[in-house]
Amino acid sequence: MIVYIIRHGKAEMDSDTGRDADRNLTKRGHNQVRAIAEFLASEHTETPTRVYASPYNRTMQTAAPIWTALDQPKQVDDRLAAIRSVSDLISVIPDTDVDAIALISHNPTVSRAIDVLIGGPSAPYDCSMRTGELIGLELDPSNPVGSAKQITHFRLKK
Repeated sequence: MIVYIIRHGKAEMDSDTGRDADRNLTKRGHNQVRAIAEFLASEHTETPTRVYASPYNRTMQTAAPIWTALDQPKQVDDRLAAIRSVSDLISVIPDTDVDAIALISHNPTVSRAIDVLIGGPSAPYDCSMRTGELIGLELDPSNPVGSAKQITHFRLKK
């Protein structure tokens, strides 16, 4: 199975409400996510047939152009929220029965999840995803922890 782990696009420092969950993408963030959507829709990638996002504004705004580009319905999963754990994010993977999925979430959870998926539960802290970054992994969905190999990486360079 292919799993694309995506950190949301660049977001504003604060929201009008003061709640972290309500922060919106910046102009740069919108540019980043349009590029990710184009990348995932290209012929050079295994197209995800399910794209799940955290319920936070910035991840929903990250997912929207991807859902549109891939002609997919909106799919939100609370296990991808910023307040959730690496185990929660990883638990989304075996819940699917498709060849490729994308998970849109937050740091530090996405970075640590990549470390654990590749190196197992005691893996060192090596990954440090930046906003608007995608890392693609190939893994065994029945036993994802420690089974992954990185197969792709994408981030808008501008």
